[in-house]
Amino acid sequence: MSLPTHQWRWLQLDGAGQPALSASLLEWEWLLLSLIIVGSYLLARLVHWAGRRYLRPLDEDAPTTFGRAAVEEIYTPLAISILLIGISVSLQAFGVVEAESLLSNAVATALTVLWARAAIRIGSRWLEVANGSENSYEFAPIFQNFWTIGMVAVAALVIVSIWNLQVTPFLASAGVLGIVIGFAAQDAISNLIGGIALYFDNTYKPGDVILLEEGMRGTVIDIGIRSTTVLTPENTMVTVPNAVLNSTQVVNQTAPRRHIRIDVPITAAYGTDYETVERIAMEVAEDAPMIRDSPRPRVLFDEFGDSALVFELQAYITHPLTEKRAIDQLNRRIYDRFADAGITIPFPQRELSFLEESAGADQRLDFREPDEPTGGRGERADEADQPAESPPSGPSPDE
Repeated sequence: MSLPTHQWRWLQLDGAGQPALSASLLEWEWLLLSLIIVGSYLLARLVHWAGRRYLRPLDEDAPTTFGRAAVEEIYTPLAISILLIGISVSLQAFGVVEAESLLSNAVATALTVLWARAAIRIGSRWLEVANGSENSYEFAPIFQNFWTIGMVAVAALVIVSIWNLQVTPFLASAGVLGIVIGFAAQDAISNLIGGIALYFDNTYKPGDVILLEEGMRGTVIDIGIRSTTVLTPENTMVTVPNAVLNSTQVVNQTAPRRHIRIDVPITAAYGTDYETVERIAMEVAEDAPMIRDSPRPRVLFDEFGDSALVFELQAYITHPLTEKRAIDQLNRRIYDRFADAGITIPFPQRELSFLEESAGADQRLDFREPDEPTGGRGERADEADQPAESPPSGPSPDE
C-alpha cells in the first residue's frame, strides 16, 4: 500500500533517520504559512492597540506610576517581538529556513538588542518616577549608568552565544590587556570610585546647590560615572571630576533644608539710639519680599567698632542662589530708612596734627618712616638742619 504524495513528503527521513521536511511546499502549506504570518501581524497590532488604550493621557497633576512607566516602554517591543517570532517560527516549522540559519540568528540578534534597549529605558523611567514621587527615595543617577552598562554587557554575551563566536583567544590575553587598561584608565577608575563614595556619603543629588573650596557655586545638573555637571549662577555649565569632589570640601547649601540664613552687617554712628536701629532693621526685613517669615529675622548688637556701633541682621531666604539679590534689597531699604530717620552711617576718618617746636620756629612735617635714617653719620636730621653756632662775642686773646 502506497502513501499519498503529500504524506510521503512529510515522512521522508534525513541521513540521521529523523523525519525531515521537503524544500518545496504544497499550496495548502503556503496558505497555512501565510495565515500564521498574518495572524502574527494581527496579534502584534492588537498588543500595540491595547497598550495605547491603556496609556490614555493623564491629568497634568497626576503622577506616573511604576506600572505605567514599564508599559510605556514594553508594549512596542512586545508587538515587534510577536511579529518577528511568528515569522521566524513559522518559516522554521515548514522547513523554509533552518534553526541555525542566517535569518534566524539575525532575528534573535534584533530581539536581543530591542529588549536590551527597552530594559535600559525602563530602568531610566523607574529612576525618574522614584525621584519624582513624594516618598524619600534617594536614587543617584549613577545607578542608571551602572544599569545601562549591565544591560549592554548582557546583550553582548547573548549575541556572542547566538552567533557561536569564539572568544577564547581574547580571554587568553585578558590578563595583559587588563593591566594595560588599568594603567591607562587610572583617572577614570578614580572618578568612578569617587562617584560611588559621593553617593553612599549622600553628599548631594541633582537640584542641590553646592559650594566648593575654590569658591565656585552652582546647581548640580547631572551625576555621571566620571564627573558631575554643575550649572553656575552665570548660566555656565562646569564639569567637575568626581575624584576632585571626593577629595575636597563640598558644602551642600540646600541640605537638610533649601532655605539658608544671610548675615547683613549694619553700622551706626556713636550716639545713635540702638533700639531705633534694631526697629528699622526688623521692619525692613519683615517687609522685604525675598525674606522668609519663618524662621523670623533678628538683629544682634555685634560690637563697639573703632568708629561705629556694629549690628548684624540675620534673615532667611528661600534659595541660596538669591543671596546677593536679597542682600542688595536689604541694603537699599536700610539706607533709605536711615536717611529718613537722620541716622548717620560712619566711615573711617584720619586726623593730621601739626606740631610747633617753639615760638617763632619753622613748622615742619616729617613724612619719613620712623626707622628711616634721618641724617648722615648718625646725627639727627633736625640737628643737621640747624646752622652752626657763632663764636662767643668778647675780646679776642690778642687783645
